[in-house]
Amino acid sequence: MNVVFLLIAFSHPQGPTETTLECIEREVTAVVEKARPSVVQVIGSDNFLSNFGPSTETRSSGFIVSADGAILTDVGGIRSARQIFVLFQDGRRLEASVAGVDFRTAIALLRVKAEGLKPVEFAEQGAIRQGAIAVLISNPAGLTHSCSVGFVSGVERSITVGGVRYDDMLQTSAAVQSGDGGGLLANSRGLAVGMIHSRYVPDGINPDPTGFLRPVPRHGFDFLPAGGPAIGFATPAPTLRFVAERLMKHGKVTRGWAGVGMRRATQYAIVTEVAKDGPAWKAGLRGGDKVLEFDGEPATNLSTIRRKVIETAGSRAVKVRVLRSGGPVDLDLTIETEPGP
Repeated sequence: MNVVFLLIAFSHPQGPTETTLECIEREVTAVVEKARPSVVQVIGSDNFLSNFGPSTETRSSGFIVSADGAILTDVGGIRSARQIFVLFQDGRRLEASVAGVDFRTAIALLRVKAEGLKPVEFAEQGAIRQGAIAVLISNPAGLTHSCSVGFVSGVERSITVGGVRYDDMLQTSAAVQSGDGGGLLANSRGLAVGMIHSRYVPDGINPDPTGFLRPVPRHGFDFLPAGGPAIGFATPAPTLRFVAERLMKHGKVTRGWAGVGMRRATQYAIVTEVAKDGPAWKAGLRGGDKVLEFDGEPATNLSTIRRKVIETAGSRAVKVRVLRSGGPVDLDLTIETEPGP
């Protein structure tokens, strides 16, 4: 109901005969019609019992990122699958193979043998703002190509799911249900702003030993109490684009590494950790340092800095300005390729 009232406040009917509600309907349906053909249902079949009885299936969501059959989805939906199928809006059901997985972001790239598919268009970082309309197109409880409307409730969220930390996540008020993992979160222009990753469920509901945040269930109905809806979190478009490009080109994701952790303060960022003998350590950064600028960016723009570091291919020298007792000091830091596990 809140969504409807806010949409009414910001909608503008076209012409004297169009009502405000008709304007809302026109705008939302235009987004869904543009983005829906790119959304798929991902079906994971654990068919090792097929000789002894019926196989089990898990159903989640995903979306097309290239016309020749590349699809992004959530790792959780295919983790235990022996066979994977993709169901398209036109009713086609094609077998898919796993072309690459990035466990850091819980993103998997699937491949199907098809041509002429409609890939999503990604929104730019600057177009993803708190308060923006968010339209979720996904497959809740196996109900294919469903949609719900909410907002980008928050940006740059840091969350921990199953003991793994994820930074720069989007928070959304769009209804996130079972089967929505990997679902497309689109803006008012039908551009992809995120992919559903996990959700918060109020304490006491489906208790989870790893904490209150959990991956979106892959199938079945997951009842929530009245007044206690789930809060959804999504991987943002810049991360999706980066991971998709690396997986399509290399089958894996390599990242740049600075070896430093920072926390935003009012006018600077405070260094909270430095990897010994890492790039930041070699440059002279130490815990407690006050960083003013990093690679030309104000140090308070931590999301932008993280993205620039991660997306660095090979090595690259950057300037880091820190505030020491004698005033600002410039340090030379060389971003390196992140070491493997």
